[in-house]
Amino acid sequence: MVVIETQGLGKTYDNGVEALADLTLGIPAGEIFGLLGPNGAGKSTTVRLLNGTLTPTAGDFLVLDRPSGDEQIRKSTSTVTESAQLYEHMTAADNLHFFAQLYDIEAGEATRRIDELFDQLGLGDRKNDKFGSFSTGMRKRVQLARALLNRPRILFLDEPTAGLDPESARQVVGLVQMLAAREGTTVLLYTHNLPLAEQICTRYGFLVDGSLAWSGTREELLDTVMPVKMVQITSERGVENHTITDEGQINSVIRSVMDNGAQVQDVRLVKPSLEEAYFRIVGASTGDDQLNGIEMKESGGTQDESIAS
Repeated sequence: MVVIETQGLGKTYDNGVEALADLTLGIPAGEIFGLLGPNGAGKSTTVRLLNGTLTPTAGDFLVLDRPSGDEQIRKSTSTVTESAQLYEHMTAADNLHFFAQLYDIEAGEATRRIDELFDQLGLGDRKNDKFGSFSTGMRKRVQLARALLNRPRILFLDEPTAGLDPESARQVVGLVQMLAAREGTTVLLYTHNLPLAEQICTRYGFLVDGSLAWSGTREELLDTVMPVKMVQITSERGVENHTITDEGQINSVIRSVMDNGAQVQDVRLVKPSLEEAYFRIVGASTGDDQLNGIEMKESGGTQDESIAS
């Protein structure tokens, strides 16, 4: 089931700046969709259109089968922005109880839900502390808990791990993945953190200068944008790197090495990273030859899969 669908969606602001043009996209339920692109590409504008805080100037869209301006969209979705907007003088729990009332959540259910979220995010022992005393990372976790109070069917996430220590970031990533896998929550993540996007997202869309340059799964992106892969073979002679365009060529590469008298000890398929594909797409779309010409690295920035050892 497609829960976000856009057709020729566009937004031109009153000052004449066209922030988004002709966006046509479909996002199924339960997807963790990464919306990627440089500053000014149109990511925030796209989310603000979809969550109802902006009105499109071109095209249309459906969110949960509801058109732009439908109040039910706001009731069934939540947005986590990069900066936490909560009341400094109130405790973390009181902040969430206040927002639970806005969602018409019954008091007993609100208490259970708040305790559950605080435990999941490692904040159970700080729920009665004032929000103003919290660190940046703790503020982000409270804001995420606030966004999850109403069990949204769609969650818009802006840099969800920014300012978090590794353990807190791991908790947030795990919670987001659980929401998608167990509860079928659709997540639209807009971020500059490409390693996070590669770790968590199931599909990607690349925005450049307000237009969709590419969308698809990681494998689709890498196979199309950067079809060359590398087979790294370790033998008693050391490590050899062999480029291939099809994984079916792996066996012939291994045979070639063995025919030359080497005893193969380990074979790894080294794939381009999402970061490398990102710069290839951005470079091609902007005409930046330096970015467009980026080659797959032999070490670092790649993902490898052990085939045999």
